[in-house]
Amino acid sequence: MPSDSHAGVPGNEIAPTLFPGISVVVPVYNAEPFLREALDSLLAQTFQNWEAICIDDGSPDASAEILAAYAEKDPRFIVVRKTNSGYGAAVNLGFDRSRGKYAAILEPDDFFLPDAFEKLFNAAESAGADVVKGDYFFYWSNGRRERACALRCCPCGKVLNAKTERGLFALPLSVWSALYRLEFLREREIRFLESPGASYQDNAFSFKVFAAAERVVALDVPVLCYRQDNAFSSMKSKEKIFCIADELHEIERWLEMRPELKKEFAHEKWLFHYKAYFANFQRAPREGKKKFFELFRKEFLAARERNELPKSLFVRLKKRLPLLLDAPEKFLRYARFQSALDSFKRAKRNTFAIRRSRNGLQITLCGKFFKF
Repeated sequence: MPSDSHAGVPGNEIAPTLFPGISVVVPVYNAEPFLREALDSLLAQTFQNWEAICIDDGSPDASAEILAAYAEKDPRFIVVRKTNSGYGAAVNLGFDRSRGKYAAILEPDDFFLPDAFEKLFNAAESAGADVVKGDYFFYWSNGRRERACALRCCPCGKVLNAKTERGLFALPLSVWSALYRLEFLREREIRFLESPGASYQDNAFSFKVFAAAERVVALDVPVLCYRQDNAFSSMKSKEKIFCIADELHEIERWLEMRPELKKEFAHEKWLFHYKAYFANFQRAPREGKKKFFELFRKEFLAARERNELPKSLFVRLKKRLPLLLDAPEKFLRYARFQSALDSFKRAKRNTFAIRRSRNGLQITLCGKFFKF
């Protein structure tokens, strides 16, 4: 059974509030190398009315001891210990234990910028938003950071919803760069899929959020540093590519219970489906490619048989969808060409690239990074 601990020290000026503005869910599993930096970023927030629901998902390393030390010093840290059951279950438990108006997610190898909560909270309150999503930095442990510019596909600073701004579905799946109104998540039954050991659990959650939200604000400011050099990140595991199918099936299950949203977002759902499968086919290990492609194609053939593929999807994907359905060998040749082209572009960027940002020039030369 999960157990809580949130002891404070006598005289501590910071006390837990009954209704914090923000509940931060921190799912922790074997996070010892980076955990202190993540938790310190909460202590550094200019917005102080938060609680941190730290879910220790059965970590065998020293994560539990680190969490206990922070909880002892600051009562806003609440530690919930449970047996290991995966990321989705950990975050859902954190949502269930949250008392705040808004929820945030902090993965323990990342960290928030000091004014993140203040900016996200103020934007959410001003707009009466269900969701406020910020930008972020790609971050490396040597101190290098690079602005993601993740919100380019939709207007910033305005109240949006997916019915009028379909670009929301094209936003990166950065579930940790946002605030979510907890009542909205609970009313619309938006939770993570609980699949032990799985990856890609941000896919279904993100799609459901933007399909259901009536008021979304994209905030053109970075709020978090997203670590790129954690060798143990689940995104580094190519063996888990088949987990994406579970996420896509979860989207289908959720939409089946909401016929009006299923009809409204049929195009976006199947485009999301195609992009997710194609991206994972490209990154699949060689020994798993054939089996994964068979799954990819089989699901689209079945959707065509059910007459579920919108005509607009054929327009959007042009020749790619007919090739997938009726000329698989040609589609595979296209996929190999695209993979080679993407590899060439990455190599070119790592050899020499110049980016202009708000902070000046960023130059990459032979894999090294320089700022001017």
